[in-house]
Amino acid sequence: MKISAFLLPLLLTCGLNAADSVVPYTTEAEVPDNVVDLWKDVDFQKDDLETEVIKEWTEDGVVCRYVIYTVGTFKGEKSRMAAFYTFPEGAKNAPAIVWAHGGGQRADLEHGKYVAKHGYAMIDYNWGGREIVEGIEKNTDWGAVDPSQGPQFYPGAKRKGTKLNLLPDEHTIDPVLSPRNGNWYLLAYAGRRAITFLEQQPEIDPEKIGFTGFSMGGNITSYVSIDPRLKAVVPMVGGAGFITTDSPGLPDSGMGRAYRDHAGLFASTMESQSYYAHTTCPVLLLSASDDFHSRFEFIYQCMDALPHDNWRVSQTMHLSHNLGPETWILMNHWFDKYLKGEDVEIPKTAEAKLEVDGTTAIFTATPDRADELTSLDVYYSHDPNPKSRFWISAESEERDGVWTASLPVREELPLYAFANCTYPLGDKFEAFQGHTSEFAITSNEAVLLPGTIKAERLFENAKPAPVFTDFPKDGLRDWGTGSRSGIHTYKFRDPRAATPKPNAVMKVSVNVPRGRLSYRFRIGKNKYITGSKDPQANYSKSFEMKEPGTRHLLLKASDFIDREKNEMADWSNISTFSFEIYDGEAKESLYFTDPANITTISKIEWMTK
Repeated sequence: MKISAFLLPLLLTCGLNAADSVVPYTTEAEVPDNVVDLWKDVDFQKDDLETEVIKEWTEDGVVCRYVIYTVGTFKGEKSRMAAFYTFPEGAKNAPAIVWAHGGGQRADLEHGKYVAKHGYAMIDYNWGGREIVEGIEKNTDWGAVDPSQGPQFYPGAKRKGTKLNLLPDEHTIDPVLSPRNGNWYLLAYAGRRAITFLEQQPEIDPEKIGFTGFSMGGNITSYVSIDPRLKAVVPMVGGAGFITTDSPGLPDSGMGRAYRDHAGLFASTMESQSYYAHTTCPVLLLSASDDFHSRFEFIYQCMDALPHDNWRVSQTMHLSHNLGPETWILMNHWFDKYLKGEDVEIPKTAEAKLEVDGTTAIFTATPDRADELTSLDVYYSHDPNPKSRFWISAESEERDGVWTASLPVREELPLYAFANCTYPLGDKFEAFQGHTSEFAITSNEAVLLPGTIKAERLFENAKPAPVFTDFPKDGLRDWGTGSRSGIHTYKFRDPRAATPKPNAVMKVSVNVPRGRLSYRFRIGKNKYITGSKDPQANYSKSFEMKEPGTRHLLLKASDFIDREKNEMADWSNISTFSFEIYDGEAKESLYFTDPANITTISKIEWMTK
């Protein structure tokens, strides 16, 4: 093999670091092309953790420690990880969880405090390197390597941004093309060392450890799921794999370009689906129906890759990267069942099917424990784009525990359908975010893919729709109510409804229950819109309500302005539409998970000048 002038100093350097936790590959022939070989020689219990307690305190019966532990030694320098370690006061043989935060985020003490109140210990490791305790400078130090997202988050960053591709440089483990050169390998390595940290704590039962993470942390959760020390995992809005794969009918919608000519190597060694094939513990994947990071279809392809059937999926409707309390609460149940060993009965995944009959498809869903259901909602879409798809609610009928719905089949467009099955909890519980008296289990997705997909045909049958939403009639079926305040919809992407003309006026009828309320409307434009080349933009408009009563708010497109005070030109290419009520007296927003707040808005319709 001919060695370039660039690679030669890297090869010479790698031979000097005999104490490294992993031995660098020096030729491409040594580089593994699968998950098993990539990790088989790594001993996550070998290196001393050298744990340092920077600070310890107690809050509401929860012991909180700011700790730093050794991830490993790479390129002759130690990588040291800051983390929050929390556990209930007086804990003995406690079950424990590792939490991996998401991109741009940081370790959050609230995670550990919440689970501690439910009897769990937790380590929340700060891989991103942002400050987590004000005034304490000692933090994550990756040493000679850098899987961070750049200097805007990690002061010790050695690159301007995230290292996605597998090419070598002066800060990578290997001097040749290798899956260990991207950011994900080191982030997963640190997660598995966090498992080792928990194993060694006197408060912990090492046979009762689970792992969870949000967004990028969801990806990390899928990568560590192969660790035999784990008894259960819960990836959230991440861990859906197929990063380099295009969605059907949407060329270049994946991230294959980021990996140049080695997308195949990345997929086989650092994509979630390649890990799930070797995951033996139970998997609960929590996501949102329009998540940009955890694309809907690929979630189920990942679950199909598992060598067992002990998995569940729960989707929060009409949201992206946000979970509702009915989804969040399942994390508690999953870990209570598989870490605590409690007798928690979690319904099985409903079986969903599609059978085509001409221009109609018959959708069926057979839920587990049908007699206990609070509701079963059928959704379908012809939109190839999972990131800005409006899921249409379908009418269904139940007979002998099977729900049936007739769905239209469209030429040269896919058909996606599923059912969200909602079950009662018997009481109201506090989830990590929000409160809920029910939980949702999502069926598998039934899919019809034609031989040719033409996304440009999606809106060809659209007609004017004078009524946008009639809340007394339809409720919130077309809107998402996450754990954050307000309601959100992708209804501007409904292919049945034509885009309103530029001069159309939106009339919003509201019921103001009291004064000092701010009614706030937000619009997101060009976000993941198929075919749109315009930049993403956010617009808003607020109304201050000083007195109670019925109001009819009139909104022109130009009433919505962005941060630079630019007016929105028209109603085209709108991805998301949100409505929120802020209480100026209580200094908080109203939550639409409270039924009393739903009556504050009654109808949204269109008028023409």
